[in-house]
Parts: sequence; C-alpha cells; structure tokens
Amino acid sequence: MAYRADFRAALVAIVAFMALGVSFPGASHACSRVFWNNSGAAMVTARTMDWSHTFDDWLFVYPRGQRIRGDAGPKAATWTSKYGSVVCGIYGFASQLGFDESEGGTDGLNEKGLAAHLLYLETTKYAAPGGKPGVNYMRWLRYILDNFATVAEAVEGMKKVDIVSVNLGSEVLGGHMAIEDPSGDSAVFEIIDGKLKVHHGAQYTVMTNDPPYDEQLANAKQFIGLGGEKDLPGDTESANRFVRAAYYLQYLPAPADSEQAVGLVMSVARNVAVPFGAPYRGRTGEGVYPTWWLSATDVKNRIFYFSWVQNPNVIWVDLSRIDFSAGGQTRKLNPRNPALAGDVTRSFEPAR
Repeated sequence: MAYRADFRAALVAIVAFMALGVSFPGASHACSRVFWNNSGAAMVTARTMDWSHTFDDWLFVYPRGQRIRGDAGPKAATWTSKYGSVVCGIYGFASQLGFDESEGGTDGLNEKGLAAHLLYLETTKYAAPGGKPGVNYMRWLRYILDNFATVAEAVEGMKKVDIVSVNLGSEVLGGHMAIEDPSGDSAVFEIIDGKLKVHHGAQYTVMTNDPPYDEQLANAKQFIGLGGEKDLPGDTESANRFVRAAYYLQYLPAPADSEQAVGLVMSVARNVAVPFGAPYRGRTGEGVYPTWWLSATDVKNRIFYFSWVQNPNVIWVDLSRIDFSAGGQTRKLNPRNPALAGDVTRSFEPAR
C-alpha cells in the first residue's frame, strides 16, 4: 500500500509540472496493435499502452444519443452518437488538465463490433483549422465509434472531417489510428503534413509508432519470414516491435474457440510489450516506456478485455449485456482496481 501511495504522489507531481507548461518526457516509442483476422474462430485485436508514466486510465460505457462537439474551434464537427460503446480513456490524467469524460479515448469497441485504437505517432502534423469540420484528436476515437458500424463506413466518414490539434498540458500529441470490424476489414489512419493518409484492407494487421506506416511496411520486408534475410530484432524500438508482431502473428496456431483466440493474440502483444524498468534500446539515459496495460477486443462477440500490468488479473466487458439506449447515463469503472477480475460488465457506476 505504501508503494501505491508513493506512486500516486509522484503522479500528482507530474501533472502539476505539466499544468505549469513543462513538456512531456520524450515519448516517441509507445504502444503496439495486432489484429488476428484469419484465425477461423474469431476476429481479435490486442494492443499495448506504453508510456513514460501512467495516464490513470478509466473504462467508460457511453450510450447512444449523446450530443458531441468536435471541439475544434468555430468550425467544429458536431454529431449525435448513433452507437453505444465501451471506451478506455486517459480521463484520470486529462481531467486534471481540464478535459471531461467524453475526451481522451485511446481504445474501444462499439455495439456493432467496430473497434478503434489510438497510438502515438510523433511525425503527425494535424490539419490547419478552418477547412473541413474539425475533430480534435482527444475526441477522434469517439467520432469513429459513435458514428460508424464498419471500417468501410469509417473510411468514408473520415473524408468529411479534419483531425486537428489540441494542447494536452503544454504538448500537442501526434496520433494515428487503427480500426477493425467483424468482417476482418482493417484500416490505418495517419495525418501527414495536414492530409489524411489511409491504408485500408484486411492485410493491415499490425501498427506500432514511428516511422509512418509506408516506411514501416517497407522496413518489415527486410526480415526473415516477412520477405527478407535479416534476423528478427529484439529491442523495444517501434520499427522492431512492428517486425516482431508481424512475424509472430503469422505463426499462431488455429484456436479451439474465441476465448483461446484472445489468449493467443495477447501472447503476441506480450512479446512486444516493454517490461518495467527496461531502458529504450537497452541503453541507459534514453528513457523508459513500460507497458502499463494490454487490451484485447473480440469484435465478433463484442467483448472488450483489459489487463492492468501491475495487477495479476484480466477483466472483460460483454457489450451484448449492456443497455445502450439513448437517454442513458455515461458509466465508468476504474480498471486498475486490483480487486477486479473476470466479467465486470455489471460493475460500472454512474459518471458525474
């Protein structure tokens, strides 16, 4: 318990410094996403959240019918949520910087089985405001899950808006997004030099961070099992995590059922996760970006799994057992609670 108290105190200090304008530590090496869409038993994605500090993440249940503003200046996009969703967001951290429960989603699944995963991309350059209706990146994931039932719909919908910047503390964080649906379709969205770049197709199953996606794909072709002769890399650098995830994904054995599929794809995510204390590239003085949590998303069965790394348990939320009716209240759950295990669908409490 003393460790947890000390950890909380350290986090409060970090937030206080940020509010004063102190920059984030270098954070260009964070997070991985792996989509297993040819297992035969399920369509399952696993992702890791790697960062230099915790974001005090929360899980939210959002009902249909919520009115949302893209919060991107006078030409902000506005919408009413068509679909309910379960979202993991950085509310515990962002709320101390003025953001609310509708903002900061990094991972989630809607009631139609469309899943979305927002990862860091340092080379992002957001669109200038004033063009198309704007959605800032803190509400990007909500825009996708609120409005679309399939990857194809989301790809079309993204043509109608610009993703724009917003300050999180003293920083603007670059991001790119991967999405998938129960058909096995997938897409990766990046904002490069202010323009939307889309990779759409079932073949786009892995995403990490920098460099941009075209360069990641080209780099992976140099390695054994992916078209080249180089040995698999072993460090935590983004391009090397991409290579390992793509390599191991193709060798997963056929699962007996969807639950086993979740376990197997999480084994790939754990291979690219970063242990606590491990320095970037194995060199001291270059920062530490541990994996704080892993999620798995069963898009066919609409189940969202979550594992906080400092706890020994896995929890899950079954969207088929949630009432997303319009007019319902946003509900939230602290997934970092070590007392939680197994199905927590009925454990959410009303948000303020």
